[in-house]
Amino acid sequence: MTIKNHIWDQIKENFKSGMPTSEFQTWLSRASLKQISSRQAVIEVPNKFIAHWLQDNYTDRIRTIFKDNLNTLPEIRFTYSDPSDIVQPPTEEADREQKRTGFHGINTLATFSAFVTEDSNLLAYTSALNVAERPGANYNPLYIFSQLSLGKTHILNAIGNRVLQNSPGINILYLSADQFVSDFSSTKEPDKTERFWQTDGGPDFVLLDDIHLLGPHRRPQTELLALCSSFLESARQLVVTATDPPGKIPNLLPQLRSRLEWGLIAEIHPPRQRTKVKIIKKMAKSEELVLPDDVAFFLANNTDDMNTLVQYVRRLKDASRRPRNPIDISAAEWIVRKAHPSNYMDVTHIQRVTAKYFNVSVSDLLSDKRGRAFSYPRQVAIYLTKKLTSLSLKEIGFSFGNKHHSTVIYAQNRIQKAKNESKSVSRDLDKIQGLIF
Repeated sequence: MTIKNHIWDQIKENFKSGMPTSEFQTWLSRASLKQISSRQAVIEVPNKFIAHWLQDNYTDRIRTIFKDNLNTLPEIRFTYSDPSDIVQPPTEEADREQKRTGFHGINTLATFSAFVTEDSNLLAYTSALNVAERPGANYNPLYIFSQLSLGKTHILNAIGNRVLQNSPGINILYLSADQFVSDFSSTKEPDKTERFWQTDGGPDFVLLDDIHLLGPHRRPQTELLALCSSFLESARQLVVTATDPPGKIPNLLPQLRSRLEWGLIAEIHPPRQRTKVKIIKKMAKSEELVLPDDVAFFLANNTDDMNTLVQYVRRLKDASRRPRNPIDISAAEWIVRKAHPSNYMDVTHIQRVTAKYFNVSVSDLLSDKRGRAFSYPRQVAIYLTKKLTSLSLKEIGFSFGNKHHSTVIYAQNRIQKAKNESKSVSRDLDKIQGLIF
C-alpha cells in the first residue's frame, strides 16, 4: 500500500467513526486521494454532484483531519471523470462575472455552503443541489415547502447561485409570488409580461417563491399552469416554494395542483436545538462576533424563526461595539426583550436565576443531562415556570429545549411531591422565588 493510500484510509476511518454509515456510503465511500502535497490535496469522486456536496459540507473537516495526520493544512480540490475538471470554491472573478450576467433577482449571499444541513432539511437540500447541477433532468418541478423562515428561500437562491456559477450565461429568473401576481394582474400593459417564458428571450430556469400567496388570484394561477406545461415540455427547470404542500393551499386550481405534484415535493422541518446553535454560531462567525456557547444556546431556545435569529445576532454585534458591554446572557436577554416587549416571557429570567442558584449553566439547565446535579435544578425551574407564568405546557416544554409536555407534567408533579416531603426542597423554592422577584 502506498503512503498516499494509507493516509486516505486513515482519513476515511476518521470520517466513519463520526458520521452515520449511510451518509458515509453516499458521499465518501467511493472517494479516493489522487494527489497530495503540503499545498494541495486532490480528491477524486464519482460525479460533479458529490464533488459539490463535499466542497460545501466537508472541506473544513477534511483539512483538519489532514492537519492531524500530516501536520499540514492543504487546500482541498475535488475532481471527477475528467482530471482537468476540478471543482474549486467561487473566486472574486467568478463573483464579478456572475454580477455581469444581468438582472436575475437572486441573492448572491444565499449559497449552499452557507446553509446548515441536518436530517430535517436534508431531502430539500440534496434535491435542490441535484436540480442546480442538472437542470431539467430530475425533479421538475421541484417543490419545497416549510413553515415561515426555515430556509426555503435561502435554498431557492442557493440553486440560482450554483446554476450561475456553473453556467454564467444562463437566463435564470427569481420571482416572488407578489411579483408574479403584480405582473399578471396588471390591466394597463397586459402584453408586457404575458407568457414571458414563451418568448425567444424567455428564461431557461425559473425560481418562484411563496406560491401559496397565489390562492386568491385566479389569472396568475392560470399563467403558472401554462408556465409549468411549457417548462415540462421543453425540459426547462422550475423550482417553487410554499408554506404548505400543493394539496393544502386554499383555492389552488386542481390542474395546477396536479402539475406541481408531478415532480418532487420536499419538506423542511423545524431544526433541532443543536442545529439552531450551529446556525447561530455560523451567523456570528460571518459577522466576526465571538459568541459564548451559553448565549448561542439561549438564543436558539427562544425561536425556530431563522430571520429572527439573524436579527438577534446582528443586534448583539451592534451592542458589542459599545465600550464595556460584554456579550453574555444578560445582553442576549435584553436583545430578546427589546425585540418582543409585549409578549416576552419571564421564563428566561426564571431559568437564569435558577441556574445561578444551583451553580449550573443555563445550557445545562435546558439540556437532556440526567444527573441529579442537572435534573433537579431543571425540574425546579419548570415547576416555578408553571407556577409563575401563564405559559401552556407546550410553551414551557419548548422553552426548556423543546421538551415534550409530558416532561413538564412529570417535573411539576415530582417537585410538588418533594416539596410536601422535604423541607430542603421547600427552602430551595422559597429562596429562588425571592431572587426572582
